[in-house]
Amino acid sequence: METIAICLPAKELSAMAQRHECWNHPIFEALSTVSLTRSQVAGILRNYDAHAGVLRRLLLYAATRMPEPAVGFILENVRNEYGNGDYAGNHQAQLRDLAAQCGVALDQFMQAKVCAGVSYFCQQVPTYYRPTGSDCQSRWYQPAVIAGAITATEILAMREFQFLHAAFSRLGFGHHIWFHHLTLEQEHSDESLSLANYFIEKHRAVNSVHHGLAGVLDCTTRLYDGFLEALHSN
Repeated sequence: METIAICLPAKELSAMAQRHECWNHPIFEALSTVSLTRSQVAGILRNYDAHAGVLRRLLLYAATRMPEPAVGFILENVRNEYGNGDYAGNHQAQLRDLAAQCGVALDQFMQAKVCAGVSYFCQQVPTYYRPTGSDCQSRWYQPAVIAGAITATEILAMREFQFLHAAFSRLGFGHHIWFHHLTLEQEHSDESLSLANYFIEKHRAVNSVHHGLAGVLDCTTRLYDGFLEALHSN
């Protein structure tokens, strides 16, 4: 447990995300104006699926690392990711259905290149969801690092979905069930801020929360590089 005297209010975490370079990454301007081709749909959704699959499994793992008073801030998020009791309706299946409705066959979807920035994200982001090593043990409270990582992920997910929703709305698919994330991610973002606030207030672990949040923000810059490459190379 950290023994610092200054606590960072959880509401400041959103402001930190908005000040980070990833918040105004060129991917958002590109999604604001692009008229998606079928190959671009395959590319952007394939890359989104690749990173979301890693995050989904890390979130499931994160629930096992929380002290019991904090578990409730994660479980609804996990349940939604895995289909709310019906695995056939999980978020990955929804994403792939969106691709199919846009005319992307499964083989075209699977053959789309996973771009370098996305691969980098998938390799590096587990560092913050599964913090290990002697340095981590001595410097950080590991569940609080994970809480910061989750908070960054959920804050950014809302922004991503707003711009993706706009791009797919121009194709007539703005009402697809996958975009219910716009509502769900708002709820998850609020829950993740409550999770972060739990560790800040109850464990005085502001530095650990900040470490997890900042690390995922840095990884996300590279993730968005990959998304942009997916648009430009298709």
